[in-house]
Amino acid sequence: MNTLINKISSLLQNRGIYGWFDLLPYRYRMFYWEKIKPIFKPQHTRLRKAIPRTWCDITSLIVTVNFEFIKSFYEDEYKQDQIDWKATNDHAKFERWLKKTYRYITVERPNLNTRLDEAYPPSKPFDEMFVTVIDENGRKVHQFVDDGIPYNVKYEDVIAIEKKIFKQDTKVLAEMIDYREYFWT
Repeated sequence: MNTLINKISSLLQNRGIYGWFDLLPYRYRMFYWEKIKPIFKPQHTRLRKAIPRTWCDITSLIVTVNFEFIKSFYEDEYKQDQIDWKATNDHAKFERWLKKTYRYITVERPNLNTRLDEAYPPSKPFDEMFVTVIDENGRKVHQFVDDGIPYNVKYEDVIAIEKKIFKQDTKVLAEMIDYREYFWT
């Protein structure tokens, strides 16, 4: 009995039929793969997780999602070593860019963000930031106390680090568009 099943199975496989699903017409199979299956098992779940469940600006989503594309490609496909990246000069150039960019996204950019957080001047207690005054209607109002230091001077380091991050992010995103054809394995 077991040999009969094996013979039938090999006969079907020789004709390109690997399971009962292949016996259905193409239109029905594609309906399942394109309409039904994604409801229960959506594709690219890692990329979907990169989008926060809270509201955020599109400008930050552009960076977050595209950087997740690069990380996903590097970790899931590049590391499998399926492609000879030394085959052509363009492939070797892309490989160097991918490694450098992955390092920027996973190591250098988090370090820059940490430096950015540390660059902010320490905040004062609430009592020292505001003074209570009485307005013309006799109401108590909290008025901000200006420390006299201009914004550009006070936040000089913060502005410099933000510009550095913005410049490097923009460079990576522009280069990603140039290399988009290589993100296929």
